Amino acid sequence: MDGRNAGMASSSRSSKKEGRTAFATGGYIRRFQTGEGGESRKGPYTFKEISNWYATGQLSPEAFLWKEGMAEWVRVGEFISGYQEESSFWVGVFGMLSSLTGLSPIERFSLKSIFKGVFRRRTAQERIDFFTSGGSKSTPALEEISTDWPSPWLFTRILALSLLICIGWRLMFEAFNNAPVVSGAAYLGLLFSISFAVPFSILVLFAEFNVRRNISWYSIIVLVLGGGILSLIVTMILNELSGNPRAAYWAGPIEEAAKLVVAIFFARKFFLNGQILNGMLCGAAVGAGFAGFETAGYIVNSEYTGPGPDPLDIAVMRGIFAPFGHVSWSAIMAGAFWLAMKKQRQNNIPSILQPSFWRIAVIPIGLHMFWNSPLLYKSALLYYAKWGICAVICWSMVFLLLNAGLIQVRQAREHKIDL
Repeated sequence: MDGRNAGMASSSRSSKKEGRTAFATGGYIRRFQTGEGGESRKGPYTFKEISNWYATGQLSPEAFLWKEGMAEWVRVGEFISGYQEESSFWVGVFGMLSSLTGLSPIERFSLKSIFKGVFRRRTAQERIDFFTSGGSKSTPALEEISTDWPSPWLFTRILALSLLICIGWRLMFEAFNNAPVVSGAAYLGLLFSISFAVPFSILVLFAEFNVRRNISWYSIIVLVLGGGILSLIVTMILNELSGNPRAAYWAGPIEEAAKLVVAIFFARKFFLNGQILNGMLCGAAVGAGFAGFETAGYIVNSEYTGPGPDPLDIAVMRGIFAPFGHVSWSAIMAGAFWLAMKKQRQNNIPSILQPSFWRIAVIPIGLHMFWNSPLLYKSALLYYAKWGICAVICWSMVFLLLNAGLIQVRQAREHKIDL
C-alpha cells in the first residue's frame, strides 16, 4: 500500500489480508484482518465514497476491493470502470426511484452478471430441491441461504419449455387442419398454453427470488388458481361499487387493490410475516392467475361477441407483455405491503397507512393507469416507447424490492433473527 493509502488506513477502516487492501462497497465484509493476527474489521463503504477516494488520488487503482456477492477480489480501478460501463443507466434509474420510494439504492447492477450462470448445467437434485422446498422439513435454515443475487436458471428453462409447448400445439394445429376434432383441441391447447406460459414462467422467476424457500409449491398453486379467480371477482365487485368507470385507466387502482387484498387474504395464516421476498412471491402468484384468467376471458369474448381481434393475436400480444404487467405489478404491491408490516412493528401504525407503503404502491398503480391510458398512441414508435418506459420502471422497482428483501434476510442471518 502506498503512502496515500496508508494515510487512509484509520479513517477508512481498510483491512489487509495477503497484502491486499479491502473495502466493502455495500453489504458487509464477512471477516478480514488488518494484518497477521490483527483486528477484524467490517465495512460498509458506499460506491460514492470509494469513487471519491479514487478520484482524489487517496485510493490507488491497484488496491483490491471486495463486497458480498462478488466471486473474487477485484482491483479498485477495474471496479470503478466496470461500474461506469455496465450500470450507469441502471444506477440513474435506481437512484431516482429509491429517492421517490425510500428503498435502498443499488450501487452496482448488471443484467449480464445476473444471467451469467443461467446456462450452467444443473443437477436433477437441484431441480427437485427447488420444487419440494417450503415444507417444515424442506425449508433451508438461515445459515444455508445465499443472499447473493439469485441467478434465474430455472426461469429460463421453464420459459423455453413453455414456448416449445406452444410451438408444438401450433404445429399440431396446422398438421391436422383437415381433422376438426384434433385441430380444434390443438387450437384450444395453444390458446390455453399461451395464456399461462409467460405468467407462470415469470412466477417461477419470483420463486427463485425468494431465497428463503419457505413457501411450498402447493401454496403457490393455490394462490395462482384460487387467488387469480377471487381477484377477478373482487375486481368486479369494486367496479360495481365505483359505478363501473368507463375509462380504461381506472383499472389501475381497482385491479391492483383487488389483487393485493386477495394476496393478503390467502397469505394471512402462514406468510403474512413482513418478509419482503415472501410478499413479492405471494403477489406474483395472484398476479399470474389474474393475468392468465383475464387473457382467457378476452379470448372467449372475442370468439362470441362478433367480429374483433383474432384470439391467437390477443394471446400472443398479452404473452409478450406479461413480464411487464400484472405479475410484476402485483409483486411490487405485495412487497410494499409486507415491508410496511415490518414498519408497523416499529411504530404501531397500520400497514395500509404506512407512508413507506404508499410511496411504493403509487408506482405499480401509476404504471397500470399509464399502460391503459390513451397517451402516446399517435404512432407506433410512441406506442412502443410507452411500453419501454413501463418495462424499465416496473423491473427497476422489482430489483429495488429484491435488493431490500436480500438485505432483510442478510441482516436476519447476521444477527441470528428467526424470520
